[in-house]
Amino acid sequence: MERLCPTHQTPLISRGRLWHCEQCEADYRERGLCADCGSELEHMAACGASNWWCPRCNELKSSKTVKVEMAKA
Repeated sequence: MERLCPTHQTPLISRGRLWHCEQCEADYRERGLCADCGSELEHMAACGASNWWCPRCNELKSSKTVKVEMAKA
């Protein structure tokens, strides 16, 4: 899935856990939001599995229901 700069809509370049926009020279991070309460989720990845945890709802969230956005790092 291609990540786009929220300001310029140009493709971002992956740099580890950050994404970089060459046009605005800004770094971004991927941020997941809970569809139920709107809180920022914790992204957990281990052994090939990727999960999202909501500390407010106190439960795992399906990747299909998570709203992912790019936030300045």
